[in-house]
Amino acid sequence: MYQNYHTDEQFIFQINRFIEPFYENETVQADVYAAAKQITDVKSWISVWMALGQKAENAKQYALSSAYYQLADFFVGEDDPIKAQTYSLFKSNYYQSIDKSQIQFDQIPYQNGKIPVAIVRQVGATNTLIFHGGFDSYLEELIRLVLAHCVGVLKTYNFVLFEGPGQEMALKYGLPMTYQWELPVKAVFDYYNIEEADLMGMSLVGYLSMRAAAFEPRIKKVIAFDVYYSMMDSLTMKLPDKAVNAVHKINNPVIAALVNRKIMAATQNDVDMAFKIQKGNEVMHTKKPSDLIKAISKFTMAGIEDKITQDVLLLAGDHDMYVPTATVDDVAKSLINAQSVTTYLFDQASGGERHCQVGNKQIAFDKIIHFLA
Repeated sequence: MYQNYHTDEQFIFQINRFIEPFYENETVQADVYAAAKQITDVKSWISVWMALGQKAENAKQYALSSAYYQLADFFVGEDDPIKAQTYSLFKSNYYQSIDKSQIQFDQIPYQNGKIPVAIVRQVGATNTLIFHGGFDSYLEELIRLVLAHCVGVLKTYNFVLFEGPGQEMALKYGLPMTYQWELPVKAVFDYYNIEEADLMGMSLVGYLSMRAAAFEPRIKKVIAFDVYYSMMDSLTMKLPDKAVNAVHKINNPVIAALVNRKIMAATQNDVDMAFKIQKGNEVMHTKKPSDLIKAISKFTMAGIEDKITQDVLLLAGDHDMYVPTATVDDVAKSLINAQSVTTYLFDQASGGERHCQVGNKQIAFDKIIHFLA
C-alpha cells in the first residue's frame, strides 16, 4: 500500500512509484524511510539515492540498485552534466536484474530520430498488446510491469513496448512529444506489419492512447491507465481560479509575461511545479512556461471523443495528483460511439487511489487482464 515516506507530495509519489516492488522488504523499507528524512531538496534527493544505489549495487542487488538509481535520475535535467551518469547507472543495473534473452530490442526510424522498442513474445500467442508510457516514461518501467504482471497470465498476447517522441531515448534522439500520438503508433503498426492490436497507455497516455485510437482503425481495444482528458488539468487543478483564468488567456503577450514570472517564482519553492515546468520544457522542446502552456493545450480529447469506436477501459484513482476525479465519468459519457466503455474508480480502501494505481499496481492489472481476456 501507498507509503507516506516524506512531506512533499511529489517526492512521496515518485518514491512509491519506483520502490513499489519492495513494499514487503522490511530492510528496504527501513532504508527508504531513513533516506527520505535526509531529503530537503532536489540536490539532497539525488545524493541520497545515489548512495543507496551504490550500496545495493555493491551487494549485487541489481533490481534494488536500479530502482535507487532511477530515483536519483528522475529530477536530473537533460542538460545536467550528471544526467549521463545517473541514467547509465539506472539502465545498466536494471538490465543486470532481468533475463534479457526473452526480449527483442529494436529501434524504429521515425522522422529525424528513432523510436526504441522492446518486444516480449510468448509461445503460441496470437494477440498483440502495444504498451507505452506518458509524460516521464521509461521503456524499462514498461518492461518491469509486463514481466511482473502480464507474462504467463495474458498467455495469448505478445507485447510491443515503446518509447515515443518526448520519452527518454526518443527524446535524446531529438524527438519532442506530439499530441498527434497516432503518428508514432502508426509507425509501430507499419514497421512490424501488425494487422490489429490492442493499445494500452500509462499516465498521460490515458489521453495519448485515446488520441491514437481515434485515428488508427487497427486498434481493437484501448486502455487508459489512467484516464486523462486534458494535459492542462495537471497544471491547473491545484491553481486558484485567478491563475487558471490567466493560463487560459496565455495568447495575450502581457498575460504570458506575467504567467512566466509567477510560475518561475513558484518553482523556487514548489518541487511539483518545478518538475512539471522543467520536464515539460524538455519533452516539448519549449523554453518558457507560456510556450509550454500553449504546447500542452493541444493535448486534449476535446473534439475527438466521437471518433473513438473501440472497446475502451478507463481506470482512475480518487486521489490522483494529476487528474481530477470527475474525469473518468466525464470521459466515459463523451465516448458516444465506443463499442463498449468499462470504468473503474479505485478508492483508498482498495489501495489503488493514486495515479496509475501506484501503491497497488496489481489491482489495476487485474482489471486490465480481465478486460483483455
